[in-house]
Amino acid sequence: MHLVTSRTLATRRRILGQLAAAGAFSSVSGLFAEALTVTAKLTEGPYYPANTPFNNIPLDKDNDLVLLNDGLTPATGLVTHLAGRVLDRNGKPVRGALVEIWHADHHGEYIQSTTAVRNPKSDPNFAGFGQFLTGKDGAYRFRTIKAGLYRGRTRHIHAAVTLPGEKIRTCTQLFWDEPSYDLNGKLWAQQNDNDGVLGGVRDAVQRAALIRKFTKAAGAAGDEESTVWDIVMGSAAMEPSYPNTPGGELVVPGEAVGSGSSKSRWKIAVPAYPGYAYEVYANPTHGTLGYAALPFALTVEGKVDRNITVAEKEGTLELYVDKPSVKGAYLVGYRVPGANLGTPTGRGMGPGGGGGRPPGGEVSELLLGRDPF
Repeated sequence: MHLVTSRTLATRRRILGQLAAAGAFSSVSGLFAEALTVTAKLTEGPYYPANTPFNNIPLDKDNDLVLLNDGLTPATGLVTHLAGRVLDRNGKPVRGALVEIWHADHHGEYIQSTTAVRNPKSDPNFAGFGQFLTGKDGAYRFRTIKAGLYRGRTRHIHAAVTLPGEKIRTCTQLFWDEPSYDLNGKLWAQQNDNDGVLGGVRDAVQRAALIRKFTKAAGAAGDEESTVWDIVMGSAAMEPSYPNTPGGELVVPGEAVGSGSSKSRWKIAVPAYPGYAYEVYANPTHGTLGYAALPFALTVEGKVDRNITVAEKEGTLELYVDKPSVKGAYLVGYRVPGANLGTPTGRGMGPGGGGGRPPGGEVSELLLGRDPF
């Protein structure tokens, strides 16, 4: 196993070239074979990091899981690039789809914990969770490490997609098309052919669509791997709307303001409604790993300590971030009133799912992205 070193930090600047070489930007017509096979729904599993009293999702919930926050020490493990598109049942790329991933670290530990802010056994430099909001081409991408193994399961990544206008996330999982070996080189007990979750997908074509070959990432400084996985939803995408907002867009400029410190903050003001939950996205350029859901403060002098907030009354909601947007504008994502603030639904999630309803009710994501995003 080749581990991450400081040399891998340079890959943040080469992500576009790597993914292009891997075929992540293929034309829609080249994806129709995949579009004919709807991605199978699989269990959310017990380790989604919001399913705890502490909500273990990190403030830094962007699409780079290798580096956490502003840290310089990378996560341990083989750097792995995952890219693809979210398509609807007609093969149309979905703009504004929320894609989330989470998986075990190099040693098989999740960050999820019911007794602490995060699992103390997990790699402190591994984000453990990431999210990405697709643009008009439906493309998503993540940089992470090769998922670790733990008893009872073969190697896998959890993924969840929420289409604009839908009220639940669709959970699934991605598997490696290779034998699984532990850190000592011993063949793991659970492989793809005897994994209980993957084996629960009875349709052979759907099951095969969850398994991908990972190959050497083009242009990487070290032994990094990559794959392309297109997620095909079982419904057609909808165009959601937002009250009194033409086109349903919440793409707003940021205003530089003083924060009482040596650097400026940027104020983002949006029309808000009671019960709606809001997130801030910035730097949505597909050529970098900077497509992030930014943490923010609720006042110009306040602590940047959250990445989602719920409006209590109608009016203007002001959010303050520490990072400027390279596009000159910010994309604000919103969730409708009554939506769960992070937990995917457990109902009807396919093989391995308990079928029960988790605390908090349904989830709704209406996350929009039009030009210039």
